[in-house]
Amino acid sequence: MLIDNTDAPLILLVEDDDSHAELMKASFEDAEEGYRLVVVDSLRDARSAIEKQTPDLVLTDYRLPDGEGSELVATAKGICPVVLLTSHGNEQVAVDAMKAGALDYVVKTSEVFAGMSRIARRALRESALIKEQKRVEEERQRLERHLLHIQKLESLVTMSAGIAHDFNNLLQAVLGYIELARMKIPPDTQLHYQLSQAVKAAEQAATLSGMMLAYSGKRFMDSKKVNLSELIEKNIPQLAAAISKSIIFDVKLDRLLPPIMADGNQIELVIVNLVINASEAIGSNCGRIAISTGVQEFDQKILNSSRLEEKLTEGRYVWVVVEDSGCGMDEATLDKLFDPFFTTKFTGRGLGMSAALGIIRAHKGAILVQSTPGTGTVIRVLFA
Repeated sequence: MLIDNTDAPLILLVEDDDSHAELMKASFEDAEEGYRLVVVDSLRDARSAIEKQTPDLVLTDYRLPDGEGSELVATAKGICPVVLLTSHGNEQVAVDAMKAGALDYVVKTSEVFAGMSRIARRALRESALIKEQKRVEEERQRLERHLLHIQKLESLVTMSAGIAHDFNNLLQAVLGYIELARMKIPPDTQLHYQLSQAVKAAEQAATLSGMMLAYSGKRFMDSKKVNLSELIEKNIPQLAAAISKSIIFDVKLDRLLPPIMADGNQIELVIVNLVINASEAIGSNCGRIAISTGVQEFDQKILNSSRLEEKLTEGRYVWVVVEDSGCGMDEATLDKLFDPFFTTKFTGRGLGMSAALGIIRAHKGAILVQSTPGTGTVIRVLFA
């Protein structure tokens, strides 16, 4: 039957023979299911109809006054399926039409006219199946790319952990020998000063290797009961010193937080890196950084947006939020935010956020990030 319900499939019938058009229209009128039908008699009008409202299916005569119906295949490709109708069967034309992307090729007969609604129903079903297969294939490819990305990250984690561990052992030996040499030299000599500078450089290198270990999640953890608000309050002077004087620093801490099992020193490193990242996003401009804590229930949909591969299950979690009014990030930057040595600022930086990610991974937490270019960034870290 033909109805005006917008939920009914919209069929575009392109036929310049009025008698054929009437017979096919009658088939749709007699159908049990409802259809909407638009009838035109030229290629030009068909293109205009498609531009005005995308049909669910195009049924078009092969020969039209101003061209061939096969031209509609190119017009509708990727938009809607097309079934070609012809009065004279031609195997080569049929093959060419199918290669061009036509869904089907039907020779006109009295039986075809009477069963046009069944042909349309079958075409719509086949089109829906093709779309679903395409969607499944695209999803499969997306998952394969995601799996490959995870495998690359796991390889990087393993490599960074091994290098950082061995490098740190070498540094400790270097520091030990330098300290022994420095102990034998008077403190007011140039050589003693130079050795002191070497110690500072080695200690900075040890900090770098520590960040690599943190990223890999292989750093030793001394987990104890920690009150997140008290931990942050203790570090407010250090956090305030890490940001520009032109930035307003707001702190709002929940005093009734339940304790979490965590390594306090590593959580401090996470907070510091988040605040430094926020400060760099604001740059030399005036701006605002807000840090707050709390505890609440989170549903699975929100938790699935965590930047960590392993997702938390819905439940109640303690959180800390660092929010800034900086430049914000687009999707491409967000995808690389926690990659080692990725930075939008200057070379030689870029391990801070990677270390934060590794620490949160080791604590089996979650990281939620919201950001839009020009409007700033909100990073929320969750702890069980």
